[in-house]
Amino acid sequence: MKLLLVMPPSGSSLSNITPGNYKDLNIGHYPPLGLMYVAAYLEKKSTHHVEMLDVTVEGLDYRGLEGEIRKHAPDAVGIYTTCFTVHNAYEVARCAKGVNPNTIVMLGGPHVDIYPKETVSLSVVDYLVLGEGEVTVKELLDALEKRQDPSNIAGIAYKRNGEKHVTAHRPLHHSLDALPFPARHLLPFKKYFSLIGKNEISTTIMASRGCPSGCNFCYVQYGRSIRMRSPENICDEIGQCVEMGIREFFFFDENFTINRKKVLALCDEIKKRGLKIYFDIRSRVNTVDEEVLGRLREAGCERIQFGVESGTQEILQAMNKRITLEQVWKAFRAAKKVGIITYADFMMGYPGENLDQIKKTIDFALELDPDFVQFGVTSLYPKSKIYYDALEKGHLKTDVWAEMSSNPVENFLPPLASETFSREELEALQRLAYRRFYLRPSYMLKRLLKVNSLTQFFRQARAGYHVLSGSIGN
Repeated sequence: MKLLLVMPPSGSSLSNITPGNYKDLNIGHYPPLGLMYVAAYLEKKSTHHVEMLDVTVEGLDYRGLEGEIRKHAPDAVGIYTTCFTVHNAYEVARCAKGVNPNTIVMLGGPHVDIYPKETVSLSVVDYLVLGEGEVTVKELLDALEKRQDPSNIAGIAYKRNGEKHVTAHRPLHHSLDALPFPARHLLPFKKYFSLIGKNEISTTIMASRGCPSGCNFCYVQYGRSIRMRSPENICDEIGQCVEMGIREFFFFDENFTINRKKVLALCDEIKKRGLKIYFDIRSRVNTVDEEVLGRLREAGCERIQFGVESGTQEILQAMNKRITLEQVWKAFRAAKKVGIITYADFMMGYPGENLDQIKKTIDFALELDPDFVQFGVTSLYPKSKIYYDALEKGHLKTDVWAEMSSNPVENFLPPLASETFSREELEALQRLAYRRFYLRPSYMLKRLLKVNSLTQFFRQARAGYHVLSGSIGN
């Protein structure tokens, strides 16, 4: 069978972590790692023909998307779906069915894992791929090609005679090293970049899957168990990318530094092979120290992103972050000392948070003085503890995400977590936070002196313009 894997448009009213004009502070264009893994597995383990399409990177509107689907003429279309892109994924599915009603449409991604029955009820959706999709997609395509009953395939949802079916859960991969490397060659890999990156070409990579942290505002698709790749396997993939001309990497791990021994071994392997690369990581402040950060810097780590979230200990405790402000200070001091660029994430409007605590968070961000910062308005996302709490306490009257999954609407906004502040008030505080941080003369001079290229300068200048322009409408 011929499968077209589609990454839907990323622009969405759902993305209110950095809404409106501030989105460019956070994003570049990153390749869809999950879809690339599925594509690679199919290429290596099956006879199915797979192609890929990233709608945002290709600059397509829905009319252009229809043209691309006609050109590819797939038997099946697979669409990656998150909470941020539910409506967009639905529109892609409608496009596929509009071009050819006989095209099989399957959706995968974290959102469909949470609401399988609601999502599969959509008329334009034939199947859902639940959990890790590499093996499941292959088995589903095999069954469809042979016109076999798919009910024995683990990890799918489908409709039959008006009834919705969800099959048994598929176990997670035991060995990530056994998976083929992501099929970057199926995408225009030279178009991907990081806004704050050093080179013009960037790609995503993962050293592990899962996150044990259990923050109350978060849901992790692959669970709280950690599965890790070997340093040798990771470096083999990096080496393949270097041969393609890619030298800049963003490790998408929820917490890259969770296993100190593995981190140090990877740094040693990178240096042993003489890999001249640059990379970003995401980390927690309680899993790093000066030695680990120094070794990372020697291996090519340019930037580190920490989820600080709040400048007050009481809110950190309410979030179940299990970190202290002192640990934050130590981590940022150590990163700066070894020369790693720092990126701090903060949230405002957490349940029970008051105005004084929000202002303390903004002040803390200024005192901490990372190289980059993101201020997010706390929203309620499905399968997070604060979402369940909001339903139990009556702050949410209904399961709005379940309702939206059954009827995706373009202008849906995630409900706010705060019971105290309105959306307008929180967005005003967000504007204040961004302006106070990014419009400091000392900060602007520091950034100008650290810009590595004209490309980087123009990208960051464009982001700065959006801060200066003021509005953050959805």
